[in-house]
Parts: sequence; structure tokens; C-alpha cells
Amino acid sequence: MSAMKRFGVIWLPALAIVVLAVFFIWGYQAHRRQIFPYRILRSIAAQAGLAKPIPQSLGDRTQPDRDLLATLPYVSGTFDPKSSTSGVTSHQPNDAFPGVNFYNSYEADRSLLISMRGRVLYEWRYPHAGWIHAELLPNGDVLAVMPRRKLIRINRRSEVQWTYDGNFHHDLWVDDSGLVYALLMIPRLIADLHPVHLIRDDVILILTENGEARDEISLVDAFRRSPYAFLIPSVAHREFTGGPGEKYLDLLHANHVEVFDGRQAHLSTLFARGNILVSLRNIDTVAILDGETREILWVWGPVNLFQQHHPTLLPNGHILIFNNGSKASQILELDPLRNVVTWLYEARGEFFSKRRGSNQRLPNGNTLITESDTGYVFEVTPDGRVVWKFANPEVKADGIRAAIWRMTRFQRSELEFLRRR
Repeated sequence: MSAMKRFGVIWLPALAIVVLAVFFIWGYQAHRRQIFPYRILRSIAAQAGLAKPIPQSLGDRTQPDRDLLATLPYVSGTFDPKSSTSGVTSHQPNDAFPGVNFYNSYEADRSLLISMRGRVLYEWRYPHAGWIHAELLPNGDVLAVMPRRKLIRINRRSEVQWTYDGNFHHDLWVDDSGLVYALLMIPRLIADLHPVHLIRDDVILILTENGEARDEISLVDAFRRSPYAFLIPSVAHREFTGGPGEKYLDLLHANHVEVFDGRQAHLSTLFARGNILVSLRNIDTVAILDGETREILWVWGPVNLFQQHHPTLLPNGHILIFNNGSKASQILELDPLRNVVTWLYEARGEFFSKRRGSNQRLPNGNTLITESDTGYVFEVTPDGRVVWKFANPEVKADGIRAAIWRMTRFQRSELEFLRRR
């Protein structure tokens, strides 16, 4: 046997074993430490069967290493060089959808109902603490989230009906039976996610209309036992500043909850009565849960969304989503049965809210958009024309315009308390 053949017989199998070992170690470290090609492989996995890419115009979509993920505080406003602009600045009555508009400035102690011309029609106050989000009910009651303090219910005279203490945040939903679904932050030690640092568990707390706790749903647990558990960031190996328990690791960051009433159930069992739609900002994901089994039924978003807010189910079974983006924002309408974007609004260089945002499809087909960080709200037609625009009148002397978490437009007929005035 020649020397060359002996080399092949002896060394080539050994070389193959070494190469395989190198690739195995590299693959393990890529998953554990999230180095190349971790993001590529994860995107492929997330995309398979779940996503069809939407038009990309968000500039540099490189996601920061969100160092996973002690929640940073939200700022309450943004500097506006046009600080003298105030109230309704544009209104085309023939094209805008008529109604009244409910909103509050971020962490202010009041909510307002205004006309299409900006005149204040009604006011609710709770001077003891500011709230980030408020929900107006047909009878004039308001449910308001005091961040990390409590949830309150006040009537149309601003009299407190009940309060519930807890680390409430972001959003809430009231179903057609009066049950309240609120987002609650509960720190937990989950050893297989991190051995010493607390995990922020986003819990949906279900309350009766009288403020009594009925049930709760852990979103972290729902994802951990689902086929989509791979979307939860791997943090077990990471070291964080501060001692154990000093920082909550914010792996999901829920920012919206919505409960289906079953009116679209004829289109798909996804929309069955009691199923729950949630938005999870830190994994760029919108999901639907079975309200009884807590099973994750559907997800969409990775590689297509970036820190989105306020997905809402439309009458046609589509989902409207505020896609925040890294440099510009979008509003997109998604068909969740085909995972296809059917409508898109963007205005590069003119429309961007980095941390918050909301959208509402109006009965005439227009869309009301709250560009939350800047404190502006505008209404667009299906072809993208702006037909109504509002600038939050609350502007500080230094030009900081107060943020608006969400503005909601109501038809007067929807608010029975207005008919009793």
C-alpha cells in the first residue's frame, strides 16, 4: 500500500471526526451564546410556516442585544420643535369618521373625551396617581392602570368604585360579560430560564366587574409548554449586574390583551369565543391562546415585526398591528389564516413611535393611529390620506409634548351615558 493510501485510510476518518466535533461545539455555542449563525437559524425556524415577509422599509432592523432584559422606564414625552401646535390641526369632515375621542396623557391623572374639533366634552380625574392607560365603558365608568401600583374603576363623576393593588402595566380588556382581563407583572425564579435572577412573568389577571380576582394565566408558562418555546430568549448562561433578585429579566414584555367575543368564529376556530390575543414585544410576536386550555394556537411576527403594539381583531378576521420598527413605524393588516399582509400604511421620515403606539379601524374603513411617543394622533383613509390630526395640548415649557398611550374613537350612540346628559 502506498504512503498516500495509508494516509487516507488512517487520517481521513480521524479528520472527519474532528470536523464533526468542531461543528457540534460551534452549533452548541451558537445556541447557548447566541453567536453566528444563531439569529439566522432562529429566523428560519420562526419563519417556517408562520410568516411571509412584509415590505421592508424600516431602515436598519438590526436588533440590539437587549441584554435580556431589565425593563427600562418609559419616557413620558418627546421634544417637539413645533411645540406651539395644539389640539385638532386638520379635519376634513366629509372624509373623517364622525364621533368623539377618548384619551389621556401618559401618566397624567385624568382622561378626556373630546369632540372632532377638540372641545372637551367630559373629564375623569383621580388626583392620587397618574395612569398610563384608561378604558372607557358605555355607562361612563373608566378603568385605569396605575403603573406598578393598582387598577382602579371610577364612575362618570370620578368616584372610585373599586381598586385592586398590584404591578399592573400597559393594557386591559373588558369582555362582553363584564370580566376584566388585566396585565400583571409577577417576578418568579424559574431556574431553567435563569438560576439566580428573577423572571418577569406577564400574567393575565381576570377580575369580575366588581374587582374580585377570578383566575390568572401565566404567559411565560403558556409559551414554555408550547411548540413555540424556542422563541423565549436563552439567558441561563448570562451574567447580569446587581445581585440575585435585584433585576427582573423581561423575556416577553406583554403589552396588549384582547378577548374574542366569537363573532368571527365562523371564519376559523382561532377566533372562538374566549380565545385571547396578546402582543409580546420582546420576542416580536403576536399570539392567540385558547382561553380555556391556555394552549398557544397561533403565532406570527418574528423577522416581520419589531417591538409591535396593539394587535386588534377586525370584523373580517384580519388583525391590525402597530409595528413600531427601529427607525420608522408601520400599520399593517394581517390575514392570520394565510399569514399575508393585505394592507400597509407607512410614511417614512414622518411617522415613528419607538416605544408605544396604537391603531383603530373605524367603521368607514379609515384607521385612527396614535403616534404615542410624539403625542400626535391622526386618521388616514385606506389610500393613506390624512383626514384628521390632533396634537396633545399638554406641552411643557421646554417643548416636551406629553405622550398619549391610546386614543379611541366612539360613535355617540355607543356611549349610553352621553344620552342621559
